[in-house]
Amino acid sequence: MQKVVILGAGLAGLSAAYHLQGNCVVYEQSTAPGGLARSFARDKFIFDCSGHLLHFKTEYAQNLIKQLMPEQLIPHNRNAWILSHNVYTQYPFQANTFGLPSGIIKKCILGMLKIRLSKSKKHSLNLKDWMVENFGTGITKYFMYPYNQKFWTIAPENLVFDWTKDYVPLVDVKEVVSGAFTLKTKALGYNSCFWYPKTGGIEKIAQAFAGQIQNIKFTHKVSGIDINKKKIYFENEKSTNFTQLISSIPMIELKKIIINDLPARVKEAFSKLKYISVFNLNLGINRKNISDKHWIYFPEDKFCFFRVGFPSNFSDAVAPQGQSSLYAEISYSKFKPLNKKQAVKKICHDLVKSEILKIEDQILSVQVNDIKYAYVIYDFNYHQSLKVINEFLLNQSIYPAGRFGRWKYMSMEDTIVDGKYISDYVKEI
Repeated sequence: MQKVVILGAGLAGLSAAYHLQGNCVVYEQSTAPGGLARSFARDKFIFDCSGHLLHFKTEYAQNLIKQLMPEQLIPHNRNAWILSHNVYTQYPFQANTFGLPSGIIKKCILGMLKIRLSKSKKHSLNLKDWMVENFGTGITKYFMYPYNQKFWTIAPENLVFDWTKDYVPLVDVKEVVSGAFTLKTKALGYNSCFWYPKTGGIEKIAQAFAGQIQNIKFTHKVSGIDINKKKIYFENEKSTNFTQLISSIPMIELKKIIINDLPARVKEAFSKLKYISVFNLNLGINRKNISDKHWIYFPEDKFCFFRVGFPSNFSDAVAPQGQSSLYAEISYSKFKPLNKKQAVKKICHDLVKSEILKIEDQILSVQVNDIKYAYVIYDFNYHQSLKVINEFLLNQSIYPAGRFGRWKYMSMEDTIVDGKYISDYVKEI
């Protein structure tokens, strides 16, 4: 009889266990399910680990979540904005330059027209090339390039662009021109609408899955995996054998916890995996309606954060009546280190500078999440390294799952669907 073990009770691991219908054991290092889709109660506020929202692209995922959480989700039409050049413009920037200085609008339109009228088609070599060839030099200069460099912490010239297909909305000339002269209501992008739990924060989704799964063992942090003996060791001195292993823990961590000697090419591939971290600050504010927006992007370096969101606009239940909550996110990496001792002070300073907070605002609650693995970096070593690692792991009956297990960007829905995909694969073996 096969023994299927799942490492990690984040959304991918929970989804895999749910779809395996009980024929597995889940081991989770924390005391509760959810992974990065966790929520925390502080001073009558409910804060999420970071800015996590649920989007649906597939009918399957939508039906599944609604079945698990009947009447528990609030639908929202996205109200996202960008603050640049001291002006708020609607997201996405490429279709909404209305309100910016006329010189910037002109360069954005002319840059897009030049690209569309050009008869010669170039082959993009990197993310910067892709930006210019799809949006022109103006939109690239005034948003695409600075925002991506700030977010990824490295120059777009050093990144590949294939990840953009599902996440960066393309636009035509008409949309660029019309968005320069009027505020538009047409929704663009995969996240144009989203769902959020009525109560309890985003972890309600993980709890809904966990409620359907009997065999989850918490406080089991992996200390070692013996791929020859097919045995997993935990820091609490317990161990277990496996026949098939679904791993949703960060792929890069496997290099540290596999106790056997790895082939040189696999070691090298692991060493080339790169990522950015996110310092997430949650604040509870003693003022209602501090913003009418869902979230705001900040492409300019004069603000330390790349995004600020307002969970109290997702659900009335995450903040006490008459009060508000927000989260601010700074990305950092070995390429762009962060002074964490000064981060909270700097964020609060820039929240006042951006006029989101007033200097007289009273901060009632502070909660920090320093997320080591936040986003994987799609550099020029990414695809080959992943291919080598995946081939090795599959030969050991180890099946990566989810955003960090698979080492690729995924939305919450993508992660849930990936858990089903991996469970189906394991069933067929």
